[in-house]
Amino acid sequence: MHLVLQKMDLKQEYNYEKIEELINNLVLSKIITQTEAEAIDINKIINFIKSEFAKNIASAKMIYKEQPFYIDIPAKDLCNVDVDEKILVQGIIDLYFIDKAGNLILVDYKTDKVKDENELKEKYKNQLKIYKQALEISLNKNVYKTYIYSLYLNKEILINLD
Repeated sequence: MHLVLQKMDLKQEYNYEKIEELINNLVLSKIITQTEAEAIDINKIINFIKSEFAKNIASAKMIYKEQPFYIDIPAKDLCNVDVDEKILVQGIIDLYFIDKAGNLILVDYKTDKVKDENELKEKYKNQLKIYKQALEISLNKNVYKTYIYSLYLNKEILINLD
């Protein structure tokens, strides 16, 4: 499901058939297997596309997807050790965008099966802190808001990183 969101043009309109066609093209291109395609819950993707959250992303000035980053983080921040060394952290930011007001918004998609949003907040808060820091350093701009979009819960979750 994550890959489908990655491949979608969020400024286009999608329906069930169009998403199904995208998935079939991923199979034909051997990017995913037929088994993986069958595991994709198209209705969860439709729920996202129809959400106000996705509409806000679609109306953004700029949308950036799957952006790699590399950042040096003090080891003591990651491992709770008292050393002055740094650790090179690399990752890929699912999505960030510049909204109509010029604000930088960070979004991370999650497919985890969870009972509530607090589970996701707890599990991914540190990861999102690193993503936020990497974006702010590379763009020299503060991240205005950070969200997890849970495909399982069908909702965006504002993450307070202060």
